[in-house]
Amino acid sequence: MTGNQTDTRLAPDGHAAPANWFRELARMQPARWPVGLSLRAAITVGAPFMVGMATGSTSDCMWIAMGALLLASGERRGPYRTVFRQILIAAPMGAAGFLAGYLGALPWAAVVAAMMIAGFLAGIISSYGQAFSAGALQALLTAGIALGIPAIDPYWRCSLLFLGGGAGYAALLGVEALLARRQRQRHILADLINAIAKLARARASRRPEAQVEAARRAVTDELGAACAALIDSNGLTRGASGAPAAQGVILRAVDRLFTATLSSDSPEALEAAGSQLADMAAALSHGGPPGRVLPEAPADPLLQAVATLRAACEGDASQLPQSRNNVSTGAAPARRLSPSAIVDRLACGRETVMSALALALCLGLAYATHWLDDASHWYWVPLTVGIVMKPDFGSVFTRAVLRCIGTAGGVLIGAAALILLPKGMLLALLTIALAATLPWAKQRSYAMQTIALTPLILILIDLVAPGVKNIDYGVQRLIDTVIGAAIVLVFGYFPWRRGQERQVAHAFQAARACIADCLRATLPAQDRQPTDVARRRRAAYGALSNLRVRLQRSMAEPPPSGREAAAWLPLVACAERICDRITIWSTQEPRPLDDGDARTVARLAEAIDGAADATEAARLTSTNPAVAALVASVTAELTHLDQLTEVKNAPAPAGTEIPEARKAG
Repeated sequence: MTGNQTDTRLAPDGHAAPANWFRELARMQPARWPVGLSLRAAITVGAPFMVGMATGSTSDCMWIAMGALLLASGERRGPYRTVFRQILIAAPMGAAGFLAGYLGALPWAAVVAAMMIAGFLAGIISSYGQAFSAGALQALLTAGIALGIPAIDPYWRCSLLFLGGGAGYAALLGVEALLARRQRQRHILADLINAIAKLARARASRRPEAQVEAARRAVTDELGAACAALIDSNGLTRGASGAPAAQGVILRAVDRLFTATLSSDSPEALEAAGSQLADMAAALSHGGPPGRVLPEAPADPLLQAVATLRAACEGDASQLPQSRNNVSTGAAPARRLSPSAIVDRLACGRETVMSALALALCLGLAYATHWLDDASHWYWVPLTVGIVMKPDFGSVFTRAVLRCIGTAGGVLIGAAALILLPKGMLLALLTIALAATLPWAKQRSYAMQTIALTPLILILIDLVAPGVKNIDYGVQRLIDTVIGAAIVLVFGYFPWRRGQERQVAHAFQAARACIADCLRATLPAQDRQPTDVARRRRAAYGALSNLRVRLQRSMAEPPPSGREAAAWLPLVACAERICDRITIWSTQEPRPLDDGDARTVARLAEAIDGAADATEAARLTSTNPAVAALVASVTAELTHLDQLTEVKNAPAPAGTEIPEARKAG
């Protein structure tokens, strides 16, 4: 299971059910050991530590290690180019955070106000993408350290050393990319092919609908990462000529295979495709060829799609049939953005602004605690607030609780290490082991990540911060963490929960709009590109996948948030089935639609978008059997969606969970 997937408990009828929030909170996710990332983290954090110990320049080397540590803890699964882009954005932002230390010369009230402004800007910047979000978080952390430990001045020097750690991390990543140029992309593609194989086998064995939907969701969860990896690379494999397979060809083949798997009704073809795809995925993940290209194309469309993907991965263009326009795919054509378009992209919605205001408020309160706590450890409070108040990294409540739990465990490890181990080779080996464990622990649970990260931070800051170091040193960090988490929950979570419900509603409506656009793209138009259907289908499935992951994370929150998230999941499942119906419709042989049928499909898209009523859509008719079947299946789901919405909005009896949400969907 990849890092962006979340386990979902099923009710006896096979549908998503609201689980006990505390059990959801404590759940561990399956994880594979990320060998490359673990080695990079161990080397880039451990090597500066050992050099500092050997040369007596511990303080300087610790900032280098800190720069690498924050990059290692924030790296997400993706192609190398994406990771390099994140480093180029996040590392300079993190280094700039040290310059906030110069604010310490101002009255503390001015410092609090300045950090509130910085928190608000960080919240806005975080909405521009994952790389900017990671950079904003690093800037808040390094700013807190600089203000909390004025003895590290000159701060510009810390910035340069921090950038040096980022440069070392990027250099080691570059070495890994050269040694295994396409390995990461191949693994991502192999995971996607394996997910499609499981979907084919689930449909072949006539498993319950909920299990088939779960298998399809696994495909759409992998689809976004795979498309990004393919678009980000010039090719994944090399054919007989030694030329890399073109990413556009593989993208078309993957899309054709996915749609053929959803639309096939032949158990024999589905089972055969599942077996062939599983073998292909295993071969790709081990670096071998994807399998022998068949001398003759099979008759079944699904097996033809399997053969097409195999040939695409081999780079054998002679084996590739021409793709129909309505199932072709590829990257959207690059367009130069006008100044007005850039301003539109940078504009923030109300929910983003409110989230940024909540972060600013909590950060101001955290820095205000310095008036009450002037000990050397006070800055741990704003550090906790900065880390926890990042809703784009997961549930705020979950992160607050798990950070307290993880910090408690990490403090025990860190305090014991600082007391029992001399500042030499043994302490260096412990930091290397913790850094190597961090990427795996991050996948398992946020608490596990905090357990590994807390002693690392304690040890690194211990070597540069003044003051007495004893068992109380770690306990003070735990107390400050609890204070920071309490600030987040009281001022940054509970008062804003209704806003979170509105965010979900807006995200769901945006997903419905994406589905409607996908259906509209199947209609003939003069300015329509052949890639429109596939591109908009990926956008629709991606929006639904992101929303579902967000809701599943919220199920670990106490009532009413957990109940509300559970009530939304059946609606998302219903929208996914509508998207499936449109996907199957887009794979059918193209037939010219008369004006009446085109208007019918357009009106159906309006109903999906919410511009028309489901009852009105149910009255749509067509003499075209394909159009009539599409209207019947989609309107049935829209009617069910309306019923689920009524159930979700109905007040729940006291002492009960959502009464029908367990069975709906």
